Amino acid sequence: MKEKWEEFKVSLSDTTSMSKREFLLTLAVCILGGIVFGIFCSPRKSTVIGSNNGNNCGNGCGCVEDEENEEERNKEDN
Repeated sequence: MKEKWEEFKVSLSDTTSMSKREFLLTLAVCILGGIVFGIFCSPRKSTVIGSNNGNNCGNGCGCVEDEENEEERNKEDN
């Protein structure tokens, strides 16, 4: 293993050239990989748009719970 490491260290000192296409593709892969890494490692896992605090603002959405509550109120009034 140490011999392979030494061979690798020697190969690092070689000068190589890179075409513009290779450079741009490498740059694109690094940027996109960083975005994906950031998405997976972000502390916020769920996003809620709007308050969603549970108050019924009287829109009359026709929810099942609203209909059940209305039926109970009608029974109590009679």
